[in-house]
Amino acid sequence: MQTIMRSTDWLESLLAERTRTFVDEFGSFYAWLEGSYGGDTLLLWMNKSVLEEALPQLPRHFKGRLVLGLDASEDHQAPFARALYWANPRRALVVQKGEGLGIGYPGRKEVAEGEWVPWDDPREARQLEVVLRPEFSYHELRAYAPWEAPAPAPLPTIEGPQVGAVGWERGIPTYGLGLVGLEKNLEALLGVWRMR
Repeated sequence: MQTIMRSTDWLESLLAERTRTFVDEFGSFYAWLEGSYGGDTLLLWMNKSVLEEALPQLPRHFKGRLVLGLDASEDHQAPFARALYWANPRRALVVQKGEGLGIGYPGRKEVAEGEWVPWDDPREARQLEVVLRPEFSYHELRAYAPWEAPAPAPLPTIEGPQVGAVGWERGIPTYGLGLVGLEKNLEALLGVWRMR
């Protein structure tokens, strides 16, 4: 039987050799990157498919801790909520397509597969059962609440991540961060948050 490696497996292995790592029950991979003393913990949440592009753009020098969280789902709320638990961050950034800072999401719900409508009554949203392994599955309510926050830095803005409300509801400032120009924009945010 041939084992097929995902494109990020080699990067996850490399991170596991050099830092503390962990895989949770949702299949999310975490790597704790330690900076110098004196900063906060920042969760940098991204889909596993963008790790190869994002990793070279991460800062080499920072204060505190960056927790890379690699999402194995399709931007579901349940794995992101669990990531907030495991990382216990002061702030969270969700890496997404585009360039700039995501400071709000209008709210949407999926009423049928592929049919998204504006947010109003989340009880009408599609309930998706995600089976990860025979012994573990979870339900994802396909309703993503609206949220909006002031920009912490003067960066171009884009629509924020659909899971952003999950962080804000827990008191964790959560923003989107575009993959294009990630290095420059992340450095600007780290400066504002005194993590540089």
